[in-house]
Amino acid sequence: MIRFAAFSATLLLASLCQAAPAQVIDPSQPALRKPEALVLSHDGQFLLTANRGTGTVSIVDRAERKLLGEWQVGQSIVELQPLPNNRYVALDGQSHEAILLSHVDGQLAIQSKAKLPHSPVKADVSPDGQQIVVSCLWPRKLVSLNVASDQLVVAQERVLPFAPRVVLFVPDGQTVLLGDNFGGKLANVDPQTLEVRYIREFPAHNIRAMTLSPDGTKLLLAHQLLNSLAVTNENDIHWGLLMSNELRWVPLDMVLDPEGDFYGNGFMHPIGEPGRGGGDPTDIAVIDDLQAIVTMGGTSQVGIGKYEAFGLFRVSVGQHPTSVVVSPEKDLAYVTNGFDDTISLVDVEKAETIGKISLGATRKPELVDQGEQLFHNARLSMEGWMSCHSCHTDGHTNGLSSDNLGDNSYGAPKRILSLLGKADTAPFGWLAVSDTMEAQIHKSVKNTMHGRTLSDEETSALAAYVNSLPLPPPIDQLQQTRDEAAVAHGRQIFLQNNCIKCHAPPLYTSRESYDVGMHDKEGNREFNPPSLRGIGHRDTFFHDARATSLRDVFEIHGHQLSSDLTDQQLNDLLSFLRSL
Repeated sequence: MIRFAAFSATLLLASLCQAAPAQVIDPSQPALRKPEALVLSHDGQFLLTANRGTGTVSIVDRAERKLLGEWQVGQSIVELQPLPNNRYVALDGQSHEAILLSHVDGQLAIQSKAKLPHSPVKADVSPDGQQIVVSCLWPRKLVSLNVASDQLVVAQERVLPFAPRVVLFVPDGQTVLLGDNFGGKLANVDPQTLEVRYIREFPAHNIRAMTLSPDGTKLLLAHQLLNSLAVTNENDIHWGLLMSNELRWVPLDMVLDPEGDFYGNGFMHPIGEPGRGGGDPTDIAVIDDLQAIVTMGGTSQVGIGKYEAFGLFRVSVGQHPTSVVVSPEKDLAYVTNGFDDTISLVDVEKAETIGKISLGATRKPELVDQGEQLFHNARLSMEGWMSCHSCHTDGHTNGLSSDNLGDNSYGAPKRILSLLGKADTAPFGWLAVSDTMEAQIHKSVKNTMHGRTLSDEETSALAAYVNSLPLPPPIDQLQQTRDEAAVAHGRQIFLQNNCIKCHAPPLYTSRESYDVGMHDKEGNREFNPPSLRGIGHRDTFFHDARATSLRDVFEIHGHQLSSDLTDQQLNDLLSFLRSL
């Protein structure tokens, strides 16, 4: 069912701001801009960066290779897309807004704003420039906006069956492709109604980038792939059997055919090779119909590859590259570096970095900032195959299982837990093996990633960052589906079944471990219960991910119920859990 924007035209117009020059920022003042996205102006003269850390947009003169200025446009700008007539749409991930910008006579102006659901992350613009489709992560929503004169108008929104990220119009404008932020789902969406026509699933997680070849015949995807049948030992890591990183070319006609084998008929560039992994791909730009460049956020490199040619030419750039665009002349690639506030210039033909443009003075990272940088650093792992973010995408979980020494043995893969809101839920691990976050971090880097020994300072920084990761609001709140009466009745059912024994409020967990009638492949029967806070944002449940929906936890597995529930009782219990 489509959920049309629930406000009148009068309220909409009241929520839009009048066109006004954006505040000019002095780039000599130290800051951590953390550029997240990079676009090229339609005339090819300018590069614009969306700065997540400061809520600013920086503009660079491409010919002069210098910063022209920086403008305050929001709180945390995570996405930027060009529109016709020197306009751009920006997404503010903190204020949850779409912002229409214009760039005229060297100045940036805010033309209007439109309120969006929580956590907008990515957008794409229709071929005619009149429609913008936005993915909103935690509400699992897709939103359509129209560009009417100098205003952004929210047309409609739809709740999705998965948490979305990358979004892409196909050339004829009749289809939008939508990638799963955490797993390997790819949806075909009708842009007029936002109806999901069908969903394809393929072996992947952390789909971070998606684009088309210039001739429109190939879809390019950058993603990771965790093999739950491999173990976290040096052999499986070295050969890329545990965690692989991929740049995949697939025929677009196969993607658009619900029965087409796009995965089997595609071509894959492995991003990494034995001895030299390529952890955490973040973006793709096409050079021509047969060449592309992919950023490796975890190893501070880019890779240039040709279709059906093995391997990638790897080039070092700045710290944590996040976005890349190719010049109209196809001779240079421009790469934003998210953790050092620069743009690297890469000579495509020579496959080497030939320069760097500063976006301004940077301040010294605080402890949490240092932890964020380490969290996304694949060089903490053996040979650079994976970072913490590889399994804990955006601090959450990819929902998959990993066979590691987290439970002091191999042979019993466990579901990867979310790190959001974990700060006060010790002990950590399914078998409660770590009493502190610092101990768990040491264990993960040493035994799971087979990385170098962390210093005490690095451990403290990583722990500070993980402990700072907040839970998103409850899923029913974000989707505006909360039924207070059902939640209240569901809470009574929760109490009547003594669920609080293991999931005691307010944290909805316990320091103890319990036998709940399950065992892993090593014979372990007692598990520490994960917190139920934020459970509505998860897709797999139990230590072995045997349940693939919250309903299945009770309807199929009958988890710890003292008696059978009626359909209404089960619905109310689920309403309560989704409210946490």
